[in-house]
Amino acid sequence: MAAILLLTGVASWPKAHAEPLVNLAAGKPATSGYAGFAGGGALTNGVKSSAGYASVSSGLQWVQIDLGKRYDVNKVKFWHYFADGRTYRDVIVQLSDDPSFRSGVTTVFNNDRDNSAGFGQGKDMQYAETEAGMRVRFPTVGARYVRLYAGGSSANRYNHYVEIEVWGTASSGKPEGGGPQAKRAMFDDFSYADARDAKLGQHGWTLRGYAGGPGPKGTSWAPEQVTFVNDPANAGNRLARLQASTDGTGKGTRQAEIFTAATKYREGTYAARVRFTDAPVSGPDGDGIVQTFFTISPMARDDDPKYSELDFELLPNGGWGVAKPALWHTSWYTYRNEPWRQDTAQDHHPGSYAGWHELVMTVADKQIVYYLDGKRLSAHGGKYYPRQDMAIHFNLWFLPDGLLDTAKKRSYVMDVDWVYHAQDAALTPAQVEAAVRQYRADRVTFVDDVTAKK
Repeated sequence: MAAILLLTGVASWPKAHAEPLVNLAAGKPATSGYAGFAGGGALTNGVKSSAGYASVSSGLQWVQIDLGKRYDVNKVKFWHYFADGRTYRDVIVQLSDDPSFRSGVTTVFNNDRDNSAGFGQGKDMQYAETEAGMRVRFPTVGARYVRLYAGGSSANRYNHYVEIEVWGTASSGKPEGGGPQAKRAMFDDFSYADARDAKLGQHGWTLRGYAGGPGPKGTSWAPEQVTFVNDPANAGNRLARLQASTDGTGKGTRQAEIFTAATKYREGTYAARVRFTDAPVSGPDGDGIVQTFFTISPMARDDDPKYSELDFELLPNGGWGVAKPALWHTSWYTYRNEPWRQDTAQDHHPGSYAGWHELVMTVADKQIVYYLDGKRLSAHGGKYYPRQDMAIHFNLWFLPDGLLDTAKKRSYVMDVDWVYHAQDAALTPAQVEAAVRQYRADRVTFVDDVTAKK
């Protein structure tokens, strides 16, 4: 369990503020760890009547308010069902910048006297519910998320909330993460209906349909290999899905690629949330398959000294002289086709990477740094630093000599949740996450004000 800061002593009063406090939770939706929770809007609508409660199942359960951005908070007030004066058990109030509450958690109230909830023995007293609600004051805490726990009541095992207020200063609102922020950025949530959605082209995306490498000889690239699907883990969210299939022959191989038509990205931060897979969704496993998020420039000729390319590439079935699955980071200076020769800086990290990952790459101060899920994995520089503007690509393709010797058809997929670029700003992975959370809190599905270098 993550370390939790305890601010005990409800009688600890904040100093007077020159700026009036406001209810930052007003109108903000509430969520819950209970899958059947459906009363999110009722908890912040200002109505404080037991007739309008929202139920949150039995046992220890939580509800959570997303304030939309980080604020300075010093008071939380809440009402459970109070009509019969019942007492709720294991009442805990926590604040954090982490929506999962795994890190940076501050507990401001805890009346779990036997530690049955697992957050430590509480020192606050149990209390009978009244129409006045429960007011918890504490020294100012900077946080975006507020979570409240309860473990049933003296009346029954269920939990019921009427209203939640979170008080702080409105002017303190700011994105989490701190440090530099992007003045110009591109963000796309891939919230498209399908591959025929007119907004896809309006937002600058191209689905590849032209022939050529990489891949086995005779391979085709088809726009219909890119689709947009519902996210099974997040209702209302959409994903871009790339699918590649083969029957073991070049002619029977179809690959997928989506990329920005504009070539205008160079220095700054690149990021994407990608679901890698290490097995086909159908058919036999074992093909040399490559799942890629990368940037690439035009190439004027073989050995073009201005050519620029930066790659995240997963080879779940091995390849490039490595038998084990590995994630590769490659920064290019140049290459030639005939005979093949490449000049690259390259690192690989063996292991299985199946599942969702946040890929972040910074290009700043003559250094390229590759991160996976917040951890720095590789760094390149020198002549491999980009020398001209690039486009952003995702593709899914087979190694030219990596097809299994079988005619049984098989298909592989890779999903992309979102993509982000901060122009001329080297952000940390935490700052990237904060920027994406802010876009989603503001219901921004696409923005692009990045300009090409002159």
